[in-house]
Amino acid sequence: MIIAAATIKDSRENVEKFVRRNLRGGIDHLVVFLDAPLPEVEELLDAAPHVTAVRAHGEWWAGERPDDLNERQVCNHGLVSRAVAGFAWAEWMFVLDGDEVAQIDRSVLDRLAPATRAVQLLPLEAVSRMDPSGDPTQFKRRPTGDELELLRLLGVIPEARMRAYFRGHASGKPGLRPAPGYALGVHHAVETATGDRLEGVTDPGLTLLHYESHNGQEFVRKWRALIGSGSDNIRQSRRRSAMARSVGTILDLGRPEAVTAALLEDLYRRCALDDGETLSRLGMLVDVDPDAGQHRPATDPDGVRRLETLLDRAHDVPKMPFRPRAQDRRADKAVARLQRRL
Repeated sequence: MIIAAATIKDSRENVEKFVRRNLRGGIDHLVVFLDAPLPEVEELLDAAPHVTAVRAHGEWWAGERPDDLNERQVCNHGLVSRAVAGFAWAEWMFVLDGDEVAQIDRSVLDRLAPATRAVQLLPLEAVSRMDPSGDPTQFKRRPTGDELELLRLLGVIPEARMRAYFRGHASGKPGLRPAPGYALGVHHAVETATGDRLEGVTDPGLTLLHYESHNGQEFVRKWRALIGSGSDNIRQSRRRSAMARSVGTILDLGRPEAVTAALLEDLYRRCALDDGETLSRLGMLVDVDPDAGQHRPATDPDGVRRLETLLDRAHDVPKMPFRPRAQDRRADKAVARLQRRL
């Protein structure tokens, strides 16, 4: 079965969409690490037949909870991707964020040579609008170098770079055939002995819908949450760092809430709003209904039971050794203990 892991702190409504759309988009079973106590979300996930919810807060961290959200993600995903290694029911594993929907053509995976260890889901990013009437169904496709230059000359983007075209990441999300010696990070699969990234195979049948700040309200929610999380993600590029500082500056001004909201909306309008009309005229948008996926999860009941047993046993295991590039021998010993007599 195809497994996906995500570390989430979001509303019940958003998590319900995340689960529904990813199961329809090609995932068979979701492992959702809850980054904080969320009773309504926990109730939803516990009742979902193709989801394993992990309370990844409090005692989960065995007294070593990283302050940085990115570190918590890589620990969680590194642990589960190594814990399922060697089991036939864990055919492929992916990592996702809460605002992402995998679009996986299973026949593409089935055609890959057995020696192919990793794939990469390249993003289609939702067109941003200030006050849309509903969830977006138009997404920006990946541009060529010449198209980026054209967009710059037309004034659609400030630079002819992928980072200026996509608001979020451009590298996509990794998928891995779980096996000893490999682990999943946030954006790449990694060889644990060396810390080297694995080159992931790409294909038009392996994509990712990314809802990065697709409207003004989501923009404000996301950046407030990122700044509050202490995440190093906001320092991954000059543009994201500048945005984080600007949002933080607005919040620190201490202006009345209505004024703060208006300033944040103005920042979004100037820095994150897409020129959807021009992109449409250029043929750079694709229409995708995330709820129209035809996939029906095909799970292995015995595999799911074993997966849940592994995660239950992992509750008191130190998580820091599972950072994919840590090269920490304690991770191998912990995996052996988790898998013993399974």
